[in-house]
Amino acid sequence: SYSKFNESSIDMKKKGYLFVLMAAMCWATLGLFGNTLMSLDLIPEQVAFLRLFVGFLILTIYALIKNPTILKINKKGFIFALLVGLVCQAGFNMFYFNSVKTIGVSLSTVLVYTSPLFIALFSRIIYKEKIDNVKKVSLALCFIGAFIAVTNGRLDFKALNGFGLLLGVGSSMTYSFMPIISKTALKYCDSVTLIIYGFLFGAILILPIAKPVDMINCLANPKALIFALSLGIVTAALAYIFYLKGIDTGIDLSLVGVLASVELVISSVLGWTILSEDFSFIKLFGVCLMMLSAYIATKSPNDESVQDEYETAC
Repeated sequence: SYSKFNESSIDMKKKGYLFVLMAAMCWATLGLFGNTLMSLDLIPEQVAFLRLFVGFLILTIYALIKNPTILKINKKGFIFALLVGLVCQAGFNMFYFNSVKTIGVSLSTVLVYTSPLFIALFSRIIYKEKIDNVKKVSLALCFIGAFIAVTNGRLDFKALNGFGLLLGVGSSMTYSFMPIISKTALKYCDSVTLIIYGFLFGAILILPIAKPVDMINCLANPKALIFALSLGIVTAALAYIFYLKGIDTGIDLSLVGVLASVELVISSVLGWTILSEDFSFIKLFGVCLMMLSAYIATKSPNDESVQDEYETAC
């Protein structure tokens, strides 16, 4: 009976890892969907709003079917969800889609994945977390990999789009605040609750600058409407549903971040192939270094870090 239980446990974990990979694949299409919608005359703020609003609607329906009590939120949970909506949802999505419009999908995704640098910095400042030697090696590889992927291994900074890089760094910083805020927020509300209300508040905050009338006119185009719905369903709702299903199987959280970082490779490849963005083996090497950085981070002996909140709340 123990053998059967053990086999069942292993099968569940395999399913869990598969769910996380599926979530990563969904997130990897974020830039592709966003780029397509912007080519259909939507502005980045409209794309950001549509992702959050459609994601909110689908996740709310999912919660009502699975467990309606998830939608209950207390006063402190409400405040944290509002903060997540402002910084991690509205802020991140606007920075990211503006970055995609300016410097492309692959570079924007690379810059988002420099977030461990900011997580380490902010967790050190806010929670006084120590940065051990393993983390230092991981962070150094993350920085070097990103530098190589962005510069193509050349120190010709004049060829770089400074404003686009700042937008990308902005998306990384706002993305990194999710685990920072979640470390405290999850004491007052469930991670699903935080995501749902974060999406709602993020959408509400973006709406005034999203030119709603123009957006509705753009969505009269059936192609734009299909891609807008797909953006919210695939990169917001399905991605989180798969991700949380994976977490619920009891898989090793230290490996979750590594599996989810597959998004970086897939997104970069989509940018290089489908969108014909600049490709080189040097850039690919930089991306691989960032993947290695994510793996090395799992070897850190510090188990009570903000990085763990990253795996459970993002």
